[in-house]
Amino acid sequence: MTVIIDPEIRILPDDHKVFVLHPGDNKRFYKDFVDTKSVFLDLPGISFAEPPKMDDEAIRNALRMARRISIWKRRGSVAKDKPSRDPNDYAVANPGSKAPKFVHEVHELYSEARRGDLIVVPGKGYESTVYLGEFVNDFDPNFTVESLRYSGEKIAARKVAWLPVNMAKSQFNRRLIRLMQNRQAIIKISQQTDRREIYNFAYGDYIWKEASGNLIKVTKDEIDLNDLNKAVDLTNYFASQYLALKKGELEQFLTLEFHDAIDKYYDKKYFGGVNVEIHSPGYFGRVMKHAIMASYVSAMLALSGAGITAQEALDVQVKNSANPVVSICDAELEKDIRETMEMYANIHLWEEDICPKREATKETVGLKTEVTVKKED
Repeated sequence: MTVIIDPEIRILPDDHKVFVLHPGDNKRFYKDFVDTKSVFLDLPGISFAEPPKMDDEAIRNALRMARRISIWKRRGSVAKDKPSRDPNDYAVANPGSKAPKFVHEVHELYSEARRGDLIVVPGKGYESTVYLGEFVNDFDPNFTVESLRYSGEKIAARKVAWLPVNMAKSQFNRRLIRLMQNRQAIIKISQQTDRREIYNFAYGDYIWKEASGNLIKVTKDEIDLNDLNKAVDLTNYFASQYLALKKGELEQFLTLEFHDAIDKYYDKKYFGGVNVEIHSPGYFGRVMKHAIMASYVSAMLALSGAGITAQEALDVQVKNSANPVVSICDAELEKDIRETMEMYANIHLWEEDICPKREATKETVGLKTEVTVKKED
C-alpha cells in the first residue's frame, strides 16, 4: 500500500504576469467575457495577422478604424454614416514615434500576455464578482468573437479559462480595489504583494520565485474565536516543524510540548502578510518566504486529517496534478515529508496528539486544504 499526496500547488514561472482588464465603459463586455470564455478590447471590425507591434503604423491605422466603427455602432449604425473599412483611410500625416496609450494597451493584451498568465476582470460595485482567468494559449490570429454590442462584427480576442473562484471586489486589498476602479483598459500588476494576494485567490497554494503561498479554507457557518486560534496554532506548528526540519533539528522539535515547539522554532522573517476572511466559506492565507513551506504545511494538514498513520506515510509519493510535469519542488516536498514521517514513526506523538488536534479543527471550524490524500495498493 502506497500513500499518494496531490498537493495541487501551482508552480509559476519567474516571468509570470497578472493583468487587470476592464470590460469597457459601464462594464458593457462583462457578460461577453464570461459567455465567450475570452477577453478583448473595444475593437470591432478588425483582426491581427500576427501579434501587434507598437511601432507598426498599419496597426495604428486599423485601431483608428476600429474606434470609428465602435462609435458608428453605438450611434445606431446609420447607413449614411457608415465608416470606411479600409485602414489606409485612417492614416495621419504626422503619426509621430511615440505610441498612443491605446496602442500600448493593445500590445499588452494581444502580444505581451502569454499562455498561463492571469487576467482579472472586475464588475460593477464592491460586491460584484471579480473573475480570474488564465490565458489558454499565446496569441491566435484566427480566434475572434462577437459581442452583443456589435452584432455581425468580428473582434480579435484571447481565449481564457475562467478559474472556479468566487470573489467579490470588496474582498481584495485597497490598492487592488483602486486598480479595479481605474478606467484604464488594461493594467499590468507590478506590486509583488498584490500579485501574491491574487495568486492565493486563484490557486490556493502556489510557488512563485523564492516564496510560496498558503490558502486554508474555513467552512463552518459559525466560528468560535478560541477554536479558530487553535486551528491557526496547528498551521503554525507545521510551519515551525518545517523550519526545524531544515535546521536539522526535527528530533529536538518533536520532544517539545506543542506550544513550546512553536515558540522556539517559529520565525517571523519567513512569513509575509496574512489575509483573513472568516464567514462561510472563509479562509486565511499568507505568504511564506520559502518555496516549499506552503505545500509542506498543507500536506501535513492533509495527512494528519486523513487517518494516515506515521508508519503508512513512510514511503509517501507526491503527484502534483496542478502541473503537467514533475518538478524539483515535488521531489523536495516528497523527501521532506518522508523524513518527517520517519521521525514520527518512532514515537507516538502523531497518532496521540497531532492527529486528534487536526480532527478537532475539522469539527470546530471546518478547516480544510485543497491537498488530497489517497491509498493505492
